[in-house]
Amino acid sequence: MRIAKKPMARMVASVVGALALLTTGAVTAPMEAHAASLGRACMFEAPRGAYGAGHAAFAIKVRGEANHWIYGSFGSTNDGPVAGWIKGGSWEKTRAHFTSVRDKDHNNARYYTRYRCVNTRDGDAKRAQSWYGAVKRRGYNAATNNCLHMSMAVFKGYSEILRKDKRLESATGNTPNQYYTKVLPAARWEVSHQL
Repeated sequence: MRIAKKPMARMVASVVGALALLTTGAVTAPMEAHAASLGRACMFEAPRGAYGAGHAAFAIKVRGEANHWIYGSFGSTNDGPVAGWIKGGSWEKTRAHFTSVRDKDHNNARYYTRYRCVNTRDGDAKRAQSWYGAVKRRGYNAATNNCLHMSMAVFKGYSEILRKDKRLESATGNTPNQYYTKVLPAARWEVSHQL
């Protein structure tokens, strides 16, 4: 079978043109095509925790895996040892864990009630776990090493992009509720999702 030169030349020109558009950023591939390679970080929040100051927990997606997450928290008497905890599993398992935690101080109502996420082009789960270990070894301190410090350390250990984002203020001087409702939206994290 012989292919005419003119149609072949047109096909080559259109492929070259499409590649040029993709490399210059004029056209981008659909988000779904890159979803597995993107990093993703989520803060889970219990607004009534810590006597109304709120309680924060973290979840990070393991890049390169379709559905594996690392999640945990620090200093909560409602959902694990006071020193903190860390687990791994699917997104469904992550959400199910946070949904199942009950608030012992409020008639066993759901403790975590909402979460916000952000995608990032990078993400190193091993480095995030290392930062988790460093914060945990320092011991819990309500003012300088609490659940919000832990969550932010994990996020910033996970992603250099998040670490360099000046909109993500220090956890010191912020309550988890303030951080969740003011700082994360200012840093363009997604809208709040209910559990």
